[in-house]
Amino acid sequence: MPTVAGDPPSDRAEGAAAPMPELAPDEERLLAYASAIGREFDFTLLVRATGIDEEVLAERLEQLVHRRVLRERIGGDRFAFVNEEFRVRMYQSLTASRLRVLHRKVAEALEALHASPPAEVVTELGRHYFLGKVPDKSYMFNLEGAELARQTRDPEVMALHLERVRIDLSGFPGDKGDEIADVDQELGDVYFEMGDDQRADRLYMEGLDQCAPDDVRRRSRFLLGRAEIAREHMEIEGARRLAGEAQKMFEQRGDLAGMASARRILGRVHFEIGEYQPALEEALQALELLRMQADERTLGRLCTDIGNAFAALGGSVSEEASAWYAQAIRHLTAVDDWLELARAYHNLGSMDGETQPQLGLEHLEKARTYAERTHDMRWTAWTLFTGVPMRLQIGQVDEAERDNQQALRLLERVADPIGLQQVALNRGLIAERRGDWELAEAGYREALERAEQVRVAPEAADSHFALARLYYKLRDYLRAREEYSAALRGGLPRLKPTRATAFAELGRQLAVEEPGVAEPAPPPAATSGARES
Repeated sequence: MPTVAGDPPSDRAEGAAAPMPELAPDEERLLAYASAIGREFDFTLLVRATGIDEEVLAERLEQLVHRRVLRERIGGDRFAFVNEEFRVRMYQSLTASRLRVLHRKVAEALEALHASPPAEVVTELGRHYFLGKVPDKSYMFNLEGAELARQTRDPEVMALHLERVRIDLSGFPGDKGDEIADVDQELGDVYFEMGDDQRADRLYMEGLDQCAPDDVRRRSRFLLGRAEIAREHMEIEGARRLAGEAQKMFEQRGDLAGMASARRILGRVHFEIGEYQPALEEALQALELLRMQADERTLGRLCTDIGNAFAALGGSVSEEASAWYAQAIRHLTAVDDWLELARAYHNLGSMDGETQPQLGLEHLEKARTYAERTHDMRWTAWTLFTGVPMRLQIGQVDEAERDNQQALRLLERVADPIGLQQVALNRGLIAERRGDWELAEAGYREALERAEQVRVAPEAADSHFALARLYYKLRDYLRAREEYSAALRGGLPRLKPTRATAFAELGRQLAVEEPGVAEPAPPPAATSGARES
C-alpha cells in the first residue's frame, strides 16, 4: 500500500530519542520487507510478500510493537515504523540485489491482492516493479500511473512516472526512438508546466535527436515547445525562428491546431516587445484556424492572449478585453486547466486593478487560488507582486510589503528574471511611499538593471519613469530630466500607455521648472494593461 507520512510530532520525537534495537535474524528479515514497502504497511501485504505464516508473523509484529520499533494502527491491519530514521537505515543497509528481490516480491504480492488496483495502488505497483527491475510490469503500471496523475492534475507524480517509463523504454530491445521521443515531449510539457524550463528544454532537444529527420509531426512539436521556452526567457529572435520553423512544418502537414499554436507564440512574442496590434492580429488568425477544432484548452489560452492584446490597446476597448478574459475562463474551467486559469485571472486583475484596485485584488486572489492548486511557485509569486501597487493605492502599505517579500521568497526558488525585476520595482514603490528615498532609489535602480539585463523595453522605460518621478519629488530636476528623457527614448507612452497621463504631466512640470528642456510627451491614442506573462 502507499507510503504515507504518519506520526504526531511527539511520537516522532520519542521514537527518535530511543536507542536502535538489537534484532534477531527473523526480525531483520521481516523489517527488511517492511522498510521496502514504506513507513506504513498492511499486515496482509506483508504476509503475502514474506510468505510467513499469519500467526507467526502476528507474534513477531507484536514483539516489535512492545519494543517500540513498530506501532499498530487502529484495527490491527496496519503498522508503522515508530522511527523513520531507523527505517531508512534498515533500507539503506540492504544490498542492491536484495532490494531488487524485495521490491519484486512486494509488487507481485500487491498485484495479487488487487485484481483492479485503485490509483494509489497503481502508483505503488509502478514504484515496486521499477525498483524490482521488472521492466515490462514497471512500464505498464507507470504508464497507467502517469495517466491517472494527468487526470488528477498532479504534475509532480506524473513526471515521476514518466521518468520511469523513459528509463524502461531505453532498456527494451529494438529501436524505441519514436516511443522515447513521445515520452520526451510529454515529460517536457509537464516540466514546463511546473516551471522547470531548463529540464523541459533539455528533453525537447533530446527528443529532436531521437526523431528521424523526416518525422515532421514530432519535430514540429519539439520546436514549438522550445519556442515557448525561448519566449518565456525573452529570447525573442530564437522564439521567432523556432516558432516559424514549426509553423512551416504544421502547414506542410495541414495541422490546423499546430498552425494556430505557432501563431499564438508569434503573437505572444509581438506582445512581449510592445507590438500590440500585430500581437492581436496573430491571435485572431490563430483563433480562425481553431474554429473547427474542439480544443477547449487551446481556445481558452488563445482567448487570454486576445484579452491581453485588447487590454494593451487601451481603455477604449477594455470591455472587449474583459469579454475575452471571460471566454478564456469559461473554456479553461471546462477542462480544469488551473494554471491557465491563474494566468487569465491574473491578467484580468492586472487590467482592472489600474482603475479599480479592490476589484483587481479580488481577481488576483482567484488567480492565486488556482496557482496554488498546481503548486506553481512562479504564478503564485506573480499574483502576489502584481497586487502590490493596488494595495498601495488603497493605503495597505504593510500588506503590500508582506506580499512583495513573499513573492521574492518564491521567485528565489525559480528562474524568473522578470518577476524579480517587478519585485525590485515594488520595493522602490513601497520605500517611496514610506519616505525612504535612498531605499526607493536603490529599488528602482535594481529594477532598471534587471530590465536591461533581459532586454525588456517596457519595464526598462517604466523604471526610468519611476526614477524621474522620484528625483522630481526630491527637486533634483537635472536627474529627473535625464531619467524622463530616457523613458521617452525607451518608448514609455507607447509601451506602457497606462502611464501616459502621469508621464505627460511630469513632462509639463519639468518644462515649467526649466522651459524647453523637457517637453511633455504626447498622450497615446489608447491606454494599456500591465505586462502579461
